[in-house]
Amino acid sequence: MKSLKHGLILTLVALLILSLTACTKPASQAQALPIWDNNATHDAKRIVVISDLHLGVDDSFSETVTNKPALITFLNALTASEIDELIIAGDLFDQWFVPTDYSGPTELKAFFTKVAENNADVVAAIETVIKSGITVTYVPGNHDLLLTDAILAELIPGIKQVRDVAGLGTYRTGERTEIVIEHGHRYNTFCAPDSLSNKDFTGDYPSILPPGYFFTRIAATSVAEGMSAPAKDLPQVAAPAADNIDLLGAYAYYQTWAGTIATFPINAGFTEPTIKLDVDGYNDIFALSDLLPTTQPDGTINAPLYNNVQQRWDALQAANGVAVKLPYNIATDKDQDSTYTDQQAVTQYFNIDPSVDVVIFGHTHVPVYNTFSDGYNREKIYANSGTWIDSNAQLANMTFVVIESGKESTDVRLMQYLPDGTIKDLD
Repeated sequence: MKSLKHGLILTLVALLILSLTACTKPASQAQALPIWDNNATHDAKRIVVISDLHLGVDDSFSETVTNKPALITFLNALTASEIDELIIAGDLFDQWFVPTDYSGPTELKAFFTKVAENNADVVAAIETVIKSGITVTYVPGNHDLLLTDAILAELIPGIKQVRDVAGLGTYRTGERTEIVIEHGHRYNTFCAPDSLSNKDFTGDYPSILPPGYFFTRIAATSVAEGMSAPAKDLPQVAAPAADNIDLLGAYAYYQTWAGTIATFPINAGFTEPTIKLDVDGYNDIFALSDLLPTTQPDGTINAPLYNNVQQRWDALQAANGVAVKLPYNIATDKDQDSTYTDQQAVTQYFNIDPSVDVVIFGHTHVPVYNTFSDGYNREKIYANSGTWIDSNAQLANMTFVVIESGKESTDVRLMQYLPDGTIKDLD
């Protein structure tokens, strides 16, 4: 279910709405481990990129349970595969996909420690990779954007971490630093860290939880309840005039929330406080009515939480290091379209930085391999590493990206690990 394809559950909504928008290429015959041709000369930097493992705090509602043994076998096999680096491109641990009635620890260190304990065999496999001499590098995703450097360093000693602002990281690597790797939630209006909203609730605490956190808690609750709750009669908001950019942004935000509440119904009433938060500066219980914008007497479209969020979007993009600013209403309309996230490889990197030859994102859970040509006929490659969650609709799961970065060229492959231990080449 991607993280909400907004990495929110962008996973859940994305998977239900997207259907088959993936741009993967036909699969070729499976090949056995190791990944590399044994006869090949190891004269390039060899990198494996995985993302969106979504290891949860409790397997009764976590998204990755059945696939954990395969993930462990895959990680253990890497130690004999002559690779230089394993990059985990976000959503390693999942703090978002948790039902609203969760009663476990909420303090960050205690919560993530419990996640690590619930996935001890996977954590041990990552530690084995590190001890084998392979560099393991982590960049933050949206579902683990509150996982601090100090907490992760304690849970997985020796792991390398790449961060720029809180909840985000962009990694430049390769023999020519020609490769850019990030999770991809920086460009998503529901998933990008929000350091400016909800100060009436969080005060001076440096909160960064975006709307997608609430989105995912509701989706997780709906799934835990069997998605059987009756539909709610929600307040209706009329579409604003086409030339009112501010209200168009607020209306796009309303539409996303109205769609979420309808798609992921929960048993709690519309105004019933049910979403308890004791994390990231929050200490309150919220209702659906605190999240769904409604038309106010002054004609604005607002809700108590993330009030006028569309007006802060440009400032949030600046704070989050977005190179090419995206209009709020368009970015929100497209936030569940994985191809819009993929396009940011071109918009944010290929179009403005000639030194970037390869961009890898995760976040959408849609494995993709695309090539582009710049004005000098140089090939540019974008790949999305997909996910390891148990169910990915009709899309492939247990996917990863393999990179060979040489002094003059870079080879990129999109691959899938199969339950029988073989590997399928998807590009």
